[in-house]
Amino acid sequence: MNGRAMPFDRQENTTCVTISSNLTEPTKSMQAKRDSQDEGMDPTGNLRQVVPILLLWTISLLLAVAMADAETLSFLDGQIRLYPAQQEGDRILIPFAQPPAPNEEVLLLYHGTDLFHLSRIQKETIMPKAMAHPRPHQVYGLTEGRLSDPQAQFLVAVGKGVTSLLKWKAADAMSGDQSASSCMTPDKGFVLTALQVLISEELNAKVYYLQEEIRQSTSDIMSDKDEHSGISMKEIVGMVESEDSCRILAYNTSDGYGLQNSGSSEPVGPIFGIMELSTGRATKRWLVLRSAMRQVWGYTFIELPSRPLNRQPKRRFLLEDRG
Repeated sequence: MNGRAMPFDRQENTTCVTISSNLTEPTKSMQAKRDSQDEGMDPTGNLRQVVPILLLWTISLLLAVAMADAETLSFLDGQIRLYPAQQEGDRILIPFAQPPAPNEEVLLLYHGTDLFHLSRIQKETIMPKAMAHPRPHQVYGLTEGRLSDPQAQFLVAVGKGVTSLLKWKAADAMSGDQSASSCMTPDKGFVLTALQVLISEELNAKVYYLQEEIRQSTSDIMSDKDEHSGISMKEIVGMVESEDSCRILAYNTSDGYGLQNSGSSEPVGPIFGIMELSTGRATKRWLVLRSAMRQVWGYTFIELPSRPLNRQPKRRFLLEDRG
């Protein structure tokens, strides 16, 4: 594994889907009915074709339902709340159920280390034009300045005194590192298709995201006994605290059809930035990913401990403001 300890044998945060071999086996009463039918008919043939399709649809639906509640995240015992938001023209649309209190700040997390203050610019809610199934959104605008690019999706932080509690560093504010550690090399039979390595000065460490896919020439010769059999793609997020020492924070594998996914229950994707939360007594940092799994897009937050833990880091997920 080239020095990279992949926790494929861990049971926590792992989802397995098994199709029973007896799913289409007829009962005695069903067999009696079959005996009365023409010999050329096979009523289970169509069922065998439909079951995987229904299963895939069901898995996608359950994932979407499970994440449907993840439309806001609270940190620091509720002092800070994070929401997804979207841009429509010069307006920032936020799906607040109720507008924040007058003494609460609303900040937009942007490029670099920028935190832009937002203010409510109209009382009436609107339905975003970009959403297929829109819901009411509150309308906000920048208190000063303008956004410099047509980015459509944003993160918004809300709370009392957020400016003193939260620091933000987007991926474009961190130095990149083109030299990959040995634990970032692809596994046997796979090729590296994406690699992002960023240096965090605050952590004195590197954080990385990699994606690898199986070579077409090797996909047909992997045996069922191979530990990667059935896997066509892997996504891994980790941290390098010393040379050639990678700590895996989250990973996902897929067979390309969503039927053999394993790894973290939250989606994995490229690094979006690092959020630092401080109350004066302690500082906590979260790695933020722009992540997706099938038809679900959003932000995955991964705890970045200041020292090695004897447990898996906490992971949380926030849906993008899509519909």
